[in-house]
Amino acid sequence: LILKEPYNPGGIVMSAELQTEVIAICREHGITILCDEVYRLLEHCDDVQLESMANAYEKGISAVTMSKPWGGCGITIGWLACKDKAMVQKLVDVQYFGTSCVSRASEIQGRMVLRVSGTILRERLSIILSNKTLLQDFIEKRYKDWFDWRRPNAGAIAFVKFKGPWTSAELGKHLAASGISIKPAYCFTDVVVEELDDYFRVGFGERKMPLALDALGKFVDAHEESWVAALAEK
Repeated sequence: LILKEPYNPGGIVMSAELQTEVIAICREHGITILCDEVYRLLEHCDDVQLESMANAYEKGISAVTMSKPWGGCGITIGWLACKDKAMVQKLVDVQYFGTSCVSRASEIQGRMVLRVSGTILRERLSIILSNKTLLQDFIEKRYKDWFDWRRPNAGAIAFVKFKGPWTSAELGKHLAASGISIKPAYCFTDVVVEELDDYFRVGFGERKMPLALDALGKFVDAHEESWVAALAEK
């Protein structure tokens, strides 16, 4: 079973009770769980943070990377954690040629980052929470007629619904022409079903995000009248 917790693209963490239920089902049937935890440690409040799958379940594997929690995209270091030594050996055997000669520079940089992990995570969360407040006001108040979401509780991403006349792919093309980047629904599935066609992912983990949000607001203002007319014709 493959999970993502916190979930991408939604930025949502399942409840601890649900995690317990999932583990119980997998334990009953001898199922291994591989959990993508690249946004873990960026929970917006402590009480939603789950125990890592590697710690919570004897057949659990946690996948982690330096890129998301610590912002170390260029370091290109990640790891898998697992209690099952036989599984660890299988993973080593499969990935031997890809991991036997890890960049020494990346290894050193990774160690340097982890030595000040707490400081980096606090700064990252400060940026994320500040941007989330702006995004919340944008979606839930200023432009609530055009956007909706389930408010994220972890990470620096959110899955937003566009309530206007375009699909998320069409919205993405128009925004790209204005220098604004989003990830439409087709980026996350091979088949975009109707109920997902209006959704797109936004990121809010960078300091420049307020500038992007301001540009998005101006874009909405410029197109609002034509959107109203287009919806009236449907």
